[in-house]
Amino acid sequence: MLKHPTNFVAKIQVVSLLLIIVAFATPAHAQKSSINILAGPTAATLSGSYIQGSSGLEMGFSFWLTIERRFNSRWAFETGFGWVQKGGKKILLSGDDSQTYGFQTSYLQIPLLIRATFPIAGGPWYIAPYTGLAIGSNVGCKHKLSDELEFDEEPCDENSPGGKSKTLEFSIPIGAHFWHEFPGGSRFMLDLHYEYGLTNVFTAAADAGQVARNNVLVAMFGFSLPLQ
Repeated sequence: MLKHPTNFVAKIQVVSLLLIIVAFATPAHAQKSSINILAGPTAATLSGSYIQGSSGLEMGFSFWLTIERRFNSRWAFETGFGWVQKGGKKILLSGDDSQTYGFQTSYLQIPLLIRATFPIAGGPWYIAPYTGLAIGSNVGCKHKLSDELEFDEEPCDENSPGGKSKTLEFSIPIGAHFWHEFPGGSRFMLDLHYEYGLTNVFTAAADAGQVARNNVLVAMFGFSLPLQ
């Protein structure tokens, strides 16, 4: 178990920053790099043994700023920084049959992705499926009773349903970029992906030996600019 998850995330951020610096510093004769800026809505829910039931999806927002490094015309590595909202609606927690709750959690993310690119009918449209690991650091958690319109102003703490939100989250993103490439290498992009949570969202679930995971569907639009 990680004793200092915040320090761990900080170290990962430093590594990602170094990767971005390498991408900017790559000489012209080497593989090409691009910067991708994407944003769009999310639809999230919670699952696991600690979640006895759920109904509906919690809507939120996601943003990614990533650098891709292409090894060749097919394969690329992509990393950077992101922000994503997750959570769930009408969540029935283990041991609490009297009430359902809504949750909204927010994370700063570092996606680490391996991607393959395939032209559609010879281009200029492309599809690029990817997977990898997303490392998240929790920066916000709100809760409410399901019949309330607004989330409580107070963040999730020991007295909240589910307890405090855990600092560190790992998830597996599986999805694809779709893009139209213009002369010069710039692109209009669409991203569709699903993130499957690997770690507990709440301390109460972990303390009970149970699991409450984030699951989120993300759709983002944006553009890509060549760095070389």
